[in-house]
Amino acid sequence: MFDVNIKYGDFSISSVEREDVKHIQLWYNNQKSFLYNSNDYLGTNEFYERFLEYYMSECEIFLKIIKRNNIIGIFRGRIEFKNKNIVWASCFAMESASLDNNEGNIILDKILKYFLHNFGIEDFLIGVSVKDKKILNVLKNSGFQMVRISNDFFMNESNNGNAVILKKKIYN
Repeated sequence: MFDVNIKYGDFSISSVEREDVKHIQLWYNNQKSFLYNSNDYLGTNEFYERFLEYYMSECEIFLKIIKRNNIIGIFRGRIEFKNKNIVWASCFAMESASLDNNEGNIILDKILKYFLHNFGIEDFLIGVSVKDKKILNVLKNSGFQMVRISNDFFMNESNNGNAVILKKKIYN
């Protein structure tokens, strides 16, 4: 688990703590912009299991994005330490209103620069659903380039979906 604390204007981006889990789960399940069917909702136990995965691993990242004391987003991923260290983001989700007014781009930039300046990480990968048009626009506007499409990446009883893998390299 990485301890992250970023302040920017009305925004606070920080590591998720145990007491945050229930609030984040409720927020996540209330988001219509990226939940496409009833199977996308996460129960309390499943959400807590994801929190424990992050909490117990030294390479995991799980951030809450707060604006004026309200959760407006989350960022989850891991750092892979290799020849070139990379951040692999598995979830970047924000409220629709924040994505529409460029806040998503600003927040993403702050997160990426935090890992660049604090850990020297220049390479970032993220996988998102092809259905998530607003996040895809934020990523493309932030300089992410498509690497590949993974067919049938998201699968459950009612449907399946493709994921787009995007990459960005930033420099000091």
